[in-house]
Amino acid sequence: MPRSSRRRIRLNKSNKMRWSMKKIAIDDHSSDEDVKMDSNEMIVDDNLKDIGHDESTFRSGEVTSRRWISNETAPLFSKGRGRSLMLSDFMVCHPSGPFFYSNEDEWQKAITKFPDLLKNNDINYIDRTSTAAINVGADAYFDNETVLLQFQRLLKMLKFKTDYKDHDIDVLLDNARKHTACQYNLNDFRKNIDSRCPVDVIEDYDENDIKKTIQRFFKLNITLPTKCSLSELRKLLSEHPAFQTKTKLENLPITFNITIIYSPKFHCELNPIEGLWCNMKRFVRQRNDQQYNTMVLLIEQSRNQFVNIDLYKKLFHRFWQPCEAYRD
Repeated sequence: MPRSSRRRIRLNKSNKMRWSMKKIAIDDHSSDEDVKMDSNEMIVDDNLKDIGHDESTFRSGEVTSRRWISNETAPLFSKGRGRSLMLSDFMVCHPSGPFFYSNEDEWQKAITKFPDLLKNNDINYIDRTSTAAINVGADAYFDNETVLLQFQRLLKMLKFKTDYKDHDIDVLLDNARKHTACQYNLNDFRKNIDSRCPVDVIEDYDENDIKKTIQRFFKLNITLPTKCSLSELRKLLSEHPAFQTKTKLENLPITFNITIIYSPKFHCELNPIEGLWCNMKRFVRQRNDQQYNTMVLLIEQSRNQFVNIDLYKKLFHRFWQPCEAYRD
């Protein structure tokens, strides 16, 4: 084939690819009118409420990649730098709105029974919500312990949320380490008596979700080989219910009628809150002047804009489509 013909074919493929990418960009950056949907278009089970949870970091130095050039010069472009603000939020599939919050009456009932809700535990919460923010580098960090505290706050407030009453709730999470930390790890225990033991009591739940407690020195009535190595002992004990790989977050909501679901790796479409972060960061970067205070103000405005254009309905509609496809 002549070189000119091969070049023409490559150009045609490039133009088709560019046009397809343009269509994707148009779909992703559709106008507010295109995004709005009626509430009846949301595919949702009346007896099931899905809550997506995730964390994301905003940096004051991030701006949109499109910049004005004046006199052949461009303003300083700093990507991934500046002061950081880390958000941890919950996105709810419910007609009442995408963000979890308690009204004044529900909040008063909650703090009456759980006064510790008034303590922030070094985490900045939005009033009457479980939405949290941390100034990275100055405050604490969202590790497994802080995420557990945030979930405990959510579960206590859910008991008084009338909109979700008598509903089964599934919480969607990714596989980050802060979410998948296990209650007990066999590698932390030693074989011999009086050797290292990180806990005094081991708690687990049977098939009926009834709590069982095992003291530090206990008998499992497991038959061991005559000469059992530490690796063999760990393999045998790994089959015991007390040492099953159940995460701390999975053990937490058993008494609250809530199920923790971990989405498969690299499947962001199975957690609608990923679309929330995309929309918020695009909104902030388009208007950011690389000042931290401006970024904080824009984050609040982006949340309001997300609700006003009803984008959450579109995201949950997209969420149920791959779920139906995978089920088929």
